[in-house]
Amino acid sequence: MCYFVTGVIIDQVQASAYKFTEPHEQPKRFVSSETFYMHCRAAYLAVFRSSLTNIASKQQLYRVLQQAGRNPSHATLNKYWTPRTSKLNFDDFCEILKCEKKTDANELMRAFRKMDVNGDGYISHSELEKVLSTRGEKMTSEEVNAIFSIGDTNKDGKFDYAEINHLVIGQNGIMSTPAVSCVIRKIKAVGGIILTASHNPGGPNGDFGIKYNISSGGPAPEGITNKIFEISKGLQEYHICPDMKVDLSKIGKQTFEVDTFKPFTVEIVDSVEAYAEMLRGIFDFAALKELLSGAKHINVRLDAMHGVVGPYVKKIVCEELGSPANSAVNCVPQEDFGGHHPDPNLTYAADLVNTMKGGEYDFGAAFDGDGDRNMVLGKHGFFVNPSDSVAVIAANITSIPYFKKTGVKGLARSMPTSGALDNVAKALQMQLYETPTGWKFFGNLMDAGKLSLCGEESFGTGSDHIREKDGLWAVLAWLSILATRKQSVEEIMKDHWQKFGRNFFTRYDYEEVDSDAANKMIKDLETAMFDPSFKGKKLSSGDKTYEVAIADNFAYTDPVDASVSKNQGLRIIFSDGSRIIFRLSGTGSAGATVRLYIDSYEKDPTKIYQDPQVRTTKTKFSQQNQ
Repeated sequence: MCYFVTGVIIDQVQASAYKFTEPHEQPKRFVSSETFYMHCRAAYLAVFRSSLTNIASKQQLYRVLQQAGRNPSHATLNKYWTPRTSKLNFDDFCEILKCEKKTDANELMRAFRKMDVNGDGYISHSELEKVLSTRGEKMTSEEVNAIFSIGDTNKDGKFDYAEINHLVIGQNGIMSTPAVSCVIRKIKAVGGIILTASHNPGGPNGDFGIKYNISSGGPAPEGITNKIFEISKGLQEYHICPDMKVDLSKIGKQTFEVDTFKPFTVEIVDSVEAYAEMLRGIFDFAALKELLSGAKHINVRLDAMHGVVGPYVKKIVCEELGSPANSAVNCVPQEDFGGHHPDPNLTYAADLVNTMKGGEYDFGAAFDGDGDRNMVLGKHGFFVNPSDSVAVIAANITSIPYFKKTGVKGLARSMPTSGALDNVAKALQMQLYETPTGWKFFGNLMDAGKLSLCGEESFGTGSDHIREKDGLWAVLAWLSILATRKQSVEEIMKDHWQKFGRNFFTRYDYEEVDSDAANKMIKDLETAMFDPSFKGKKLSSGDKTYEVAIADNFAYTDPVDASVSKNQGLRIIFSDGSRIIFRLSGTGSAGATVRLYIDSYEKDPTKIYQDPQVRTTKTKFSQQNQ
């Protein structure tokens, strides 16, 4: 498959390796049984020679509770070993175990993650020693070394707390990229692997990529992917399990005896349900159901383009929200996307565009191969530019119940995306971030509590509910706005332009350009742009004059970790917010790609309804004498 998820990682090592945690809530008592007392006796005899031997100190109580899989805090120990306690017997110990729950793997993983400062799945000796020698019952260097040797199984100087022994896979091997992020966050997994063609042609002769998402649910940052690459260069061999047959169609857990990990659990989960449950907590499903299937319902047309999002559209939009079954098309995922290019734009989703032009449907949307991109259309094929889409959602953000609960922490867009979002942020006094292209920059802001809503010009929109862009989320956000405002897509868009002005935006890609020539062009542009006389220069196009305010090569300093990303694209920014951007990429054997972005701002109400392609293609600058 070109678009499915493999799994996520939980579980790990011995509870005896820990001497700190937070106090537990007391669980309900359970009925004693032969099995329970057998486990009590086994734990007791691991510390004492006989069950007749008394526990004579708090330290002995701590040790025997650890042997029983508990991880008692100071408060827990003090509850059972008071200043008046001189001894506890085996029966006392059994009663304590009835009241104290066993420490589960997720709790241990949370403790580990607190020590893992860079989130790479490893803990250094110094990180472990700092915690174990300063918190809880303080340990000696010898004790820390002994524990570290348990986790450092390959003797590379790192404690590997993320040893894989629990794999979660979507049913039939299919899960959308947003759903992967959702599930990682829900089960607090260490990470996930996505096998995907994304929005590119798939199949045996098509594209294929392997993507790793970290415990936040977002794409792995360069620091981690660089480490993975370095480790891969030193691999001498790898092991496979050819006899391990997993039934991907059967929901539930399957356990296997694998030499390295005993047992090894593979859990097959409903690909849609966890994601659907998350969306129910974000949107007003009752209002959406009324919009899609009520007495005055609208007609929608959703094209999954034979990508992974098809089952999600069918289950959520059709079955749960009541839109007719035939309102969703191309919903059966196919390895080669039905021979099509699953990129939701006016070119590759032409069938949807032509259908919408007929006027039968009020709202249309298309999704890409892995479900994280989207295109929104109104009646008669009215196109919503992705840059405008995120701006409209921001301007109507209170239509989404989730943001009424969380508030709006901030807005963000990638640098090439038009300034439409900037206009909303300024008018509504919201914090705005401009980042390099790449969702990982948004994720960093989200993890720091600085960002709620973001978008890219390449048909990606999302929020802090997960750490990926989310196509179906964006469509439900638009439908929530329609349900609230009782207007059409075109009416909402035109009202928006009247209020905030319009950014006429277009992008041109010049592919397989000679690399040397492309680099020389960029260098010549830099020379001209960085000349001190260029700033303040006035350029005219028709009856409009643009004055250069900023000319630079975009650099971004991350407000969270202070990391710097340089040379992200040449920007000419005019005094009214209009921009011209040049970006160079793909300078490999196939040549370079030069991307040209034109973003022309217009606030004159008589001019905001022009065709953006006509408007931007007619923009030919001439220099004014100064």
